[in-house]
Amino acid sequence: MSQQYGPPPGPPPAPSSGGWGPAPSTSGPAGSGPVGWGTGPVRPQPRPGKPNRSQWIIVGCAVLAVVLVAVGVVLLVTGGGDEEPAANPTPDPVGTMYTPATPTKPVITKGPHDTGVEVGGGIWFTPAKGWLPDWDKSKGGKNYILQQFNARGLIDGYYWVRQTELYDAKGFAEHLVDIESNDLKNVRISKGVVCKPANEAIKACYALSYSAYVPTKSGKLIPFKGFVTAYQDQYDKVTATDAALEARVYQRRVNELIYMNNTLIKSF
Repeated sequence: MSQQYGPPPGPPPAPSSGGWGPAPSTSGPAGSGPVGWGTGPVRPQPRPGKPNRSQWIIVGCAVLAVVLVAVGVVLLVTGGGDEEPAANPTPDPVGTMYTPATPTKPVITKGPHDTGVEVGGGIWFTPAKGWLPDWDKSKGGKNYILQQFNARGLIDGYYWVRQTELYDAKGFAEHLVDIESNDLKNVRISKGVVCKPANEAIKACYALSYSAYVPTKSGKLIPFKGFVTAYQDQYDKVTATDAALEARVYQRRVNELIYMNNTLIKSF
């Protein structure tokens, strides 16, 4: 190591005439000749076999560097300690900002009260006797009508069921009344009420009633009465019933609307 990082002990080798600078002087007093290996005052040389302090510092630093490199290699290979990594690291708890909770989806099964007409999402209702599917298939949801006796194309009432996830129960009930009354005359909407159906699966319920006149092509106005009831389940899906009857048959057949509503409530 001493031969690599410092000069060997003992005096320097004798200079030759082919080195940098003129040849050393062989005569004359010290310091009077040209500059060279033999000119100037003679400097004392370190004694053979005893390296100076600077040489020992250089050697010590070199040894320390080699030791540090060796230790780093060992730590890199062994992992740097006795602690072993866990074979199965524990994941972040469900529901944290790093692991969002997965919404629970309802398991749809057909229960004892799921009879008649399936609306969607496991919700059914049973049409009352004499009520028929609407011939207009472009309408969303399920719509059943009460056709007038011996009057093709005319109806005495309808029972329309629709679903959404864009509104809560109150918002969907109010929305349906608004759109249903756009083409009606003299619309009167009651104050909404919060209802409590006898089914724990229904999270919220909101009901509205209204009356209006339906204009015909001949210009005649036919009085109608109806109600809208919206039911919100535990998964926040809202199922709303929009029911109406001509005023002249309302008292006689309104129980049929109530019956269909009750079958739907039991289906939740």
